[in-house]
Amino acid sequence: MFSLEPRTLLQTLKAETRPHHERAERVVRLMSPDLTLSGYRRHLEALYGLHAPLEAVLAERLEGLASELRLAERWKLPWLAEDLRALGHDEASLARLPRLADPPSLPGGPEALGALYVLEGSTLGGQLILRHLTRHFEGVSVGRFVYFRAYGEAVGPMWKAFGEALLRLCPDPALAPRVVRGAQDTFDAFEAWLREVHVDVPSHL
Repeated sequence: MFSLEPRTLLQTLKAETRPHHERAERVVRLMSPDLTLSGYRRHLEALYGLHAPLEAVLAERLEGLASELRLAERWKLPWLAEDLRALGHDEASLARLPRLADPPSLPGGPEALGALYVLEGSTLGGQLILRHLTRHFEGVSVGRFVYFRAYGEAVGPMWKAFGEALLRLCPDPALAPRVVRGAQDTFDAFEAWLREVHVDVPSHL
C-alpha cells in the first residue's frame, strides 16, 4: 500500500473541487455591504436546512470513526441553532425550517470524508466572513456569530488534525477519487440548495 502525504491529498481535493467551490461561493452573499439582518438570518436558516440532513448522513457513514475524527466537536448544527435562537428562533420554529430533501448519498467512508472536507474547510473561509459580519453589524443585537467563529483560536489546529486524520484513513491513492467525488457532490448540493432558497441569487452566476 502506497502512502499519500496529507498535503498531497488536500492539494488534490483543492484542485479537483475548485470549480465546484467557486460556484458555491458565488451564492454566498454575506460579504455584501448591503447585507440586511433578515438576509443574514435567511442565510443561516438555509445553512441549517443543509446541515441537518447532511450531518445525519455523515454520522451514519462515519460512525466507527467518530472518535478519531472528533466528530462531536465538528458538528456545525448546534452552532447554527445558537445563532438562530439569538435571532428569534425557538426549538419549534427550528424544527419547521425547510431542509434539503435529497442530500448527497455519500455511499461509503471515503465519500463521507470528502463531504467533511467541505464542512471543515468552511471554518477557514468563515474567519473572513466573521470579520465582515462583526464590523457590518456592530452595535446590532445579532448574537455571537457562533457558526462563523467556529473553533475560535483552534480553527487552524482543528483543520490540521482533520488533514492528518484524512491521511490515516485514506492512505491508498486509489481512494482519492472517491474522496474527491464526495467533496464535489457536497459543494454542488450547497450551491443548488442556496439557489433554491435564496431567490435573490442572480441566475447567470
